[in-house]
Amino acid sequence: AAGASPAHAPAEPTSRAGGKAKVVADLKASRGYSTVVMIGDGATDMEARDVPGGADAFIGFGGIQVRDKVKAGADWFVTSFDELMKALAGC
Repeated sequence: AAGASPAHAPAEPTSRAGGKAKVVADLKASRGYSTVVMIGDGATDMEARDVPGGADAFIGFGGIQVRDKVKAGADWFVTSFDELMKALAGC
């Protein structure tokens, strides 16, 4: 369809509300991950943390556009991946 993104896949759970949270919960259950941190720039990324079994923390990214809701709701908010990489280098 005109204007449709070729990368958009409506059948995938990440294309709808609550889908990213479901994928995170499924990954934790199927792969045995004990801790998952979601990084994203939008509210649907952040909601992956707000469901039982979902992400354990959410890092908001505002390097392209700062969204006030994401900045306010993030456990940690960065505007540069350099900042994130420096913090993780010590882990």
